[in-house]
Amino acid sequence: MPHDAPRLSLPAPVTGWPLAVLIAVYLLVGTTGHLPWRGDDLTHLGPIHAILTRGSWLMPEIAGEAFHDFPPLYYWAGAILAKLLGGLLPIHDAARLASSLFTAAFLYWTGIAARRLYGETAFAPAILLALGAVGLVVHAHETQPILAQLAGMAVCYAGLGQLAERPIRGGLQAGLGSGLAFLAGGLPGVVLTVPVLLVAPMLCPSCRNRTIVTGIALGLITGCAIAGAWLGSVALTTPNALAAWWANELTTNTPHAYHLADFGKLLQLAGWFAWPLWPIAGWAVWRNRHTLATPPLALPLMASLLAILLVATTGNLRPANMLPVLPPLALLAALGVSSLRRGAANAFDWFGIMAFAFFALLVWAGWSALHFGWPPGLARSVAKMAPDFPRDSLVGGTLIGVLISIALLVMPLFVRRTPARGTTNWAFGITLLWCLAVILWQPWFAYTKNYQPVAAELKVALAGQPTSCIARRGLGDTQRAALDYFAGIRTVPNAIGGECKLLLTYATSSQAQKVRGEGSLIWERRLGGGRKAETFKLYNRD
Repeated sequence: MPHDAPRLSLPAPVTGWPLAVLIAVYLLVGTTGHLPWRGDDLTHLGPIHAILTRGSWLMPEIAGEAFHDFPPLYYWAGAILAKLLGGLLPIHDAARLASSLFTAAFLYWTGIAARRLYGETAFAPAILLALGAVGLVVHAHETQPILAQLAGMAVCYAGLGQLAERPIRGGLQAGLGSGLAFLAGGLPGVVLTVPVLLVAPMLCPSCRNRTIVTGIALGLITGCAIAGAWLGSVALTTPNALAAWWANELTTNTPHAYHLADFGKLLQLAGWFAWPLWPIAGWAVWRNRHTLATPPLALPLMASLLAILLVATTGNLRPANMLPVLPPLALLAALGVSSLRRGAANAFDWFGIMAFAFFALLVWAGWSALHFGWPPGLARSVAKMAPDFPRDSLVGGTLIGVLISIALLVMPLFVRRTPARGTTNWAFGITLLWCLAVILWQPWFAYTKNYQPVAAELKVALAGQPTSCIARRGLGDTQRAALDYFAGIRTVPNAIGGECKLLLTYATSSQAQKVRGEGSLIWERRLGGGRKAETFKLYNRD
C-alpha cells in the first residue's frame, strides 16, 4: 500500500502457536458432542441431510422441498465432512465442523487482509478482535451458512489488500472471494464484495494503471465463473428451481424500511452483536479522518457501510443476519486498537476483565438455580421453561467449571502489557466464558432445544397409520428438518394435502387448540413451558 497509509507499529501480545491454540479451543469446544439445536442448527442440517440421503447437491432442499435461503457452498462442505468423518462422529457433529472450518478461514483471511493493509503486526490483533466479537460466538458453533459468506468476504478483502503490489494475484484472489461469497450467501455476497472490488483502484492514484485494471477484470471474470458454474448447472438440470430461487433472492433482498421504523431495536442489536469492534473501529475512522480516501481506510469503511446498510434495509432483524458486519469492522478495529490512548486502552482492558467476571457469576448463578433452586426467583423461571429437566451427576462438570473460572480470573496476569493487551484479554475471556457455559449448561440446551424425542414419539404414533401422505399446519423449516433427520418423516402443506388421512400441527403458544372438524386427535406432545411452549398434535381425518 502507499507509504502514507496508516500502519500498525506495536506487537500483539499473543502470536504464533498460543494464538493457534486459542483459536482451536474457541472453534472446537461446544461444536460437537450434542444433538442439533432447535433453530438454525437444525434448519441448515436439513439440506446436508438431503445431500447425504437423496443426492441433492445442486439445489438445497429440506425434507423433499426446495430451500431457497442460501446457495449450497456451506452444505457441500458439511456433506463432505459428514462423509469423511461419519464413521467417527455422528452425522450432525461431523457436518457442524463446517462452521469451524469456515470460521477459521474467516479469522485467518481477516488477519491476512489486516497485515496487507496495515502492516505485519496487524495480523494477530485483527484475528483476536474478530474472535472476540460477542455476536460470533454462538453462531460459530451452530450449523450456519453465513459463516461461509464471511470467509468469502475475508478472502476478497485480503486480495484487495495486495492489489497495489501484486495486481493480478490480488485481483484474482478478490474475485475468488467474491465468487465464494455469492456461492455461500447469494446476492448479499455480491453486494458486500463487488462494489468494493470496483472502487478499489479509484482510491489509489498509483494504482490506476493497465495492470490494476487487468487484475480487477480477471477478478470479476473469476467471480462470475464461480457463480455461473453453479447457476448454469442448476439451469440445465432444473430450470424451474433456478427461477424460483432467483425470485426468492430478489424478494428477500429488496430494500425495505421496516427495521428503520424500529430503529431502537436495530441499534440495540448492532450494539451488543458487534461489540467491541464498533467503538474501536469508530475510533480508527476518527483518528485517521484525514486519510479516509486511502485504501486502508476507504476499503473496510465502504465495506462496513455496505454491510450495515444491507442489514438495516433487507431481511429479518435477527442476530445471525448481523454476521456480515464483522469482517470489515474487524479490519478497522485492528487499525484503531494500536492508536488507543493509554487511558482508553486500560479502560477497555479492565472493562473486559470485569465484564467476563460478572458474566461468569451469572452463568454460575443460573447453574445453581437449575440444580439447587437458588436464587429462588431465577429457579422458578428456569423450572417454567423445562419443568421435567433431569438432574444428572454434577461432579465432573463442576470441577471443570471451577478450573475454567480460575483461569478466567488469573489469565490477565500472564498477558504482557501493550496497548493491544485488551484485545487479547477480551479474546481469552470470551473463549473461556463460552467453555464455562458449555460445561455447565450443555445438558440444559440438549434438553430444551432437542426435537429427537418428539420425532421418536411421532414415529411410534404413526405405526399402523397411512403414512404415505401427512399434511402439515404450522410446521416450519426447523421442525420439518428435525422430523426428516431423526425419523424420516416428511409432510406436505395442508393446502395441497387436503386428501391426506393424517394432519400434523405445530404451535408455539400454550393456547394451541384442537383443530375442529379435522378428525380425532391420536397423538400430542408438548415441549417447554410458559410463553415458549411448543405443541405438536397428530390428527386422523377419517
